[in-house]
Amino acid sequence: MQAKLIPYLEFENAKEAITYYQSVFGATNAYRISPTAEEVEQFGLAPTVNLEEMTMQGGFKILGLDIQCADALMGQPTSSTLISLMIDVDADDSASVKALTGLYQRLLKSDVKVISPFGEQSAGGKMGQVVDAYGITWILREQTVSGDSAAETM
Repeated sequence: MQAKLIPYLEFENAKEAITYYQSVFGATNAYRISPTAEEVEQFGLAPTVNLEEMTMQGGFKILGLDIQCADALMGQPTSSTLISLMIDVDADDSASVKALTGLYQRLLKSDVKVISPFGEQSAGGKMGQVVDAYGITWILREQTVSGDSAAETM
């Protein structure tokens, strides 16, 4: 079976959020699609909304990982501590380690709130945790991948 789990984020203004992730996280491959007049009607939105400012579907990549997003058309979006997004890289892949370390350094120079600094962990590897301007928690982790470690720890 072929499957992927892709985070899908909803924002009050996805257009602004995409710009934020480009400037703060270095997001690439950003795109957004505005709704059509028919979609505005389908979702029961005011017919006078500015279609160019709305995002029906959008997305970007952070360190090559897909993130999808849209405007929250069903009400005011709220952040949750129930879900965090983890970027996990193999410590033996120097390019990935460099990219993750660069991302963390970039985040330190921005408006993110550092929950735990990116550093060595007692269980091995490095990990850090930040919360971005939208209340989304990001966990950055670097560890050595060996065999089926998830099965070994269960």
